[in-house]
Amino acid sequence: VGWIVWGTAQDHDPKTLRSFVPDLYKDRGHRIIARFYYVPIFVSAALLFAIGGWTMVVWGVAARVVLGWHTTWFVNSLSHIYGSRPHATNDDSTNNWFVALLTFGEGWHNNHHAFPTSARHGLDWFQIDMNWIAIRLLEKLGWASRIKLPEFDRTAASLKKAA
Repeated sequence: VGWIVWGTAQDHDPKTLRSFVPDLYKDRGHRIIARFYYVPIFVSAALLFAIGGWTMVVWGVAARVVLGWHTTWFVNSLSHIYGSRPHATNDDSTNNWFVALLTFGEGWHNNHHAFPTSARHGLDWFQIDMNWIAIRLLEKLGWASRIKLPEFDRTAASLKKAA
């Protein structure tokens, strides 16, 4: 787990950022956030300690982070073992409603593998995707653009392969 805190997961090297996320690297605000990501963590921990002592710090920082990590890992573990496979992909990805519920839509993982550039993972009416709703809101506010979605005919072709 140390790689999350000290490894490349927190790689803020300008060369790495330029090569993998050039659009974000150009954004001065994002560069500041990426460089000083730990400041809000320590400030919130200090405020929580002032409000309720170590109990608040444990629940407001440590437990919250551990819960976030585990729900993220559920996507790459449970959603590759249990669930439905409506799309014929070259992997073990599945759509797992339980993981989707915990991760606001990331559990529609087979949809994601079938259409990796799509911003929307919940492709059916019953697949609740709160991340997609948030992206749509950002688009309406003018803070997101060039949002990619799967074309309808490609979706139909993918479903036919899985049947």
